[in-house]
Amino acid sequence: MDGHSPNMLAVMVAAIAYWMLGAPWFSMLQKPWLLGIGKTKEEIHTSGMPKWLPHVVTLIANFAMAYVLGWLIVALGWQGLVHGAQVGAFLWVFIGAAFATEYAFEARSLQIFAINAGYPLAGMMVMGAILGVWKK
Repeated sequence: MDGHSPNMLAVMVAAIAYWMLGAPWFSMLQKPWLLGIGKTKEEIHTSGMPKWLPHVVTLIANFAMAYVLGWLIVALGWQGLVHGAQVGAFLWVFIGAAFATEYAFEARSLQIFAINAGYPLAGMMVMGAILGVWKK
């Protein structure tokens, strides 16, 4: 696995870039997102969950995804902006399939699927592009 380890600085930058994408994504789509999850802003704020916790969990999860994505890009030798983004989009298929299965059984709308599953698609393509151009 050593020969396929991604550049750790690139992994950190990619994970943070994906994390930072969440602010504009969910700010622009806040109203339909809240409608889609069936909650109000107030319900989320008064849920009892510390406000910082979802951000920390997201950043840790993004780091794990960036590492695996970087490892795969290096292992395949698919470096470059476009190839990295393509690997990210390909890996998203697994995430999208998991979302689709859950959302079908929960009878959720296509709109909330597009919002919630679109964020990881865009994020994984951004991470893949960053990891693809960043040489070890």
